[in-house]
Amino acid sequence: MTRSGANAVWCLAFLFVGLLGVGLGRLSAEHATGRDFWCEGESAHQTHSEARPGWLTIRYRLDLQRTGLSHMRMVAKLIDANTGTELGTARRNSAFEVQQQGHRLQVNVVSNAQGEADSKNPELTSTLGMFIFRPNSNLSYWIRPLTETRYLIDDGNDMFILCSRR
Repeated sequence: MTRSGANAVWCLAFLFVGLLGVGLGRLSAEHATGRDFWCEGESAHQTHSEARPGWLTIRYRLDLQRTGLSHMRMVAKLIDANTGTELGTARRNSAFEVQQQGHRLQVNVVSNAQGEADSKNPELTSTLGMFIFRPNSNLSYWIRPLTETRYLIDDGNDMFILCSRR
């Protein structure tokens, strides 16, 4: 092999190793930025009660941290669909640990505080779904990407939370 041929082989080998390093770096960076989401929103669901039709409105803030505790704050109101009067209110502040396993979020609830003025209305508490976390509960939710920075968390019971990656 001539000297210029050997130089060309070394240049190609250097270029290949460099591109391989960049590719591995991107893969590891993508993995490291995994779960670090901020979710904030409102939802409204019609309740199916034979006594009276109603609307359940929920306002939430969900902070999913990569390390340490994550937090969720929620205020729910049950509103009579015919009169517009408020039938009950519930407030929750939850702290939990989260692990992402593929397309699932594994949630281990550490603590859950409820508001002192919460209504004892069974219609309200039975329709909150994923917003009622009980301490020492282990829960699992499906998470799927919508875009590069937007994700959807699904509890499997017609409740969805839209989140953004930080």
